Amino acid sequence: MKKYIALFVAFAFMVTLAGLAFGRTLEEEKQAVRDYLKVIDAKIIKYRKAGNTAKMKQLQGEKQGTLRRWEKLKAEMEAQPVAPAPTPAPVVAKAAPSAGLFGWGINSDIAATYISTGKGQFSGSGQLRGDIVLDDFVGLGPLVGLSANTIKYKAGLGVVDGGGGIKAIPIFADGVINLPADMMGGLETFISGGLNYVVYGNGKTSGKIGGEIGIGLNADLGMGLGKTGFEIGWEAVRSNLRSSKGLTFTISQPIGL
Repeated sequence: MKKYIALFVAFAFMVTLAGLAFGRTLEEEKQAVRDYLKVIDAKIIKYRKAGNTAKMKQLQGEKQGTLRRWEKLKAEMEAQPVAPAPTPAPVVAKAAPSAGLFGWGINSDIAATYISTGKGQFSGSGQLRGDIVLDDFVGLGPLVGLSANTIKYKAGLGVVDGGGGIKAIPIFADGVINLPADMMGGLETFISGGLNYVVYGNGKTSGKIGGEIGIGLNADLGMGLGKTGFEIGWEAVRSNLRSSKGLTFTISQPIGL
């Protein structure tokens, strides 16, 4: 019988520990100990009435041991730190869009073009051009089922000098179609085209209408300047007395004003 009582006490104590492991509350553990002590008290009364002093003292010792273990467990449970509430993720304020170099909020770009004419010291002409870049103010992109950023417009001024003796200041009016990236394997490609007109050039007078067309791609060179455009195409610029036309190679850089 002594062996069974010892096993029962050990089992009850293990149940108490298991309750702690599975997250029982302090009040639940206290009730479990009360229930166990009621069983021990009943046995003590039983053996006292039977005159079995040895058994009674043994159970009284186990009761005191259980109480000591309970006090130790209770102290450990009360000392367990409460897990702090998770710290909310910091709110990162989105940077306001840049208003540009002068705070005007105007998109522009500057472009350098080589026109291969087969004439002159460098077999061609050089062109420097600046443009204001306008959004699709007529809504043509959404009208044909494309996004609002698909189509852009450019209006600009340039200077041409070189092959064939041309010297001209043309104005430009172009349209740009940004092709969907999935059409070109993830590359940001575009098609551009438009007209130009020499407002002043050879002969100190205005010239004639010309045009340009090209295809290119935008790439980030990692210099913090945004995406640089690389374009190949064809262009004709006509002053009153000279013209420059042929294959072109253009590098452009967006600049916010």
